[in-house]
Amino acid sequence: MKKLLVLTLAVAMVTLSGSAFAQGKVWDDLSWWGQSGAMPAPVKDDTRSGYWWWPLDPKSDANDTELWGNRGVVYAQYAEKAAPAATPAPRPPAATPVPVVKRTTPVFNHVLFDFDKAVLKPEGKAETDKVIAGLKTNTKDTLLIQGHTCNIGAPDYNMGLGQRRADSVKKYMVEQGIPEARLCAKSFGLTQPAVPNDSPEHRKLNRRAVFEITVVD
Repeated sequence: MKKLLVLTLAVAMVTLSGSAFAQGKVWDDLSWWGQSGAMPAPVKDDTRSGYWWWPLDPKSDANDTELWGNRGVVYAQYAEKAAPAATPAPRPPAATPVPVVKRTTPVFNHVLFDFDKAVLKPEGKAETDKVIAGLKTNTKDTLLIQGHTCNIGAPDYNMGLGQRRADSVKKYMVEQGIPEARLCAKSFGLTQPAVPNDSPEHRKLNRRAVFEITVVD
């Protein structure tokens, strides 16, 4: 009876080996069977290096050939199927830096006055309107209005004349809707000429108001 059982297992193994070699399988490692999906899975021998496998539920392969369903017991080497490598999460795209745009102080023509006058002329109002438009667009900016004179007359008198010129421009800007709190009028008299006071034409250029804008982003 014992010889008959051994013979039966040998015939079964030969039969299966023929099928395996036909499919290009390698008999010294039955991992391809153990990983076929037939159940239960191979079980590690506690004392030796191999695995015991007695699958009862078959699993079809790519050719629809059922593998190992109630086909006896196998003892062989077996390697667990490696888990697929984890795909690294894609890196988020680098944030595009937002360009920092810094505003520069605009340059305006000087507002000129007649000799010994502080009346804002039409061409002076046209230049002042450009400044007013900028202040309305950039509501945090502030403005210093400088009043200047030529060198004719006493320094104290010219200091007062320069203040009247600066105040005249400030009054016009307030009338056009600029809050007075954003404006400062200051006289420099004859102390800061734009050009030397050495001719009538140069003196005309020194009778002026100058805008100094503080840009606030």
